[in-house]
Amino acid sequence: MDVPAKAEEALRSKMKHIAHKSCDGAIRAFVDCSKRHNLGVVWMCRGENAQMNECVRDYTTDAVLESIKRQWVEAGKPSNIDWMPKVTPMPPPDPAK
Repeated sequence: MDVPAKAEEALRSKMKHIAHKSCDGAIRAFVDCSKRHNLGVVWMCRGENAQMNECVRDYTTDAVLESIKRQWVEAGKPSNIDWMPKVTPMPPPDPAK
């Protein structure tokens, strides 16, 4: 869906905000792990890092952005900064299918 570049930039920013808010637990778990393990963070926090990245990735797909654009257009292209779309995470397609 085509939207003006400025609008797409703002909608992408909202998408990232929603991702960080929705993935707060996974982000905090990684941050806490990294604080405990300092230099060993690369090895000791792999699981937390993977969970955080997977969560954020699920909320920042092209499909999610298209859904946000569609909602924005359907809402009458609001310029109200408080307008927020409803987002459902969309995991990437299964390559085995």
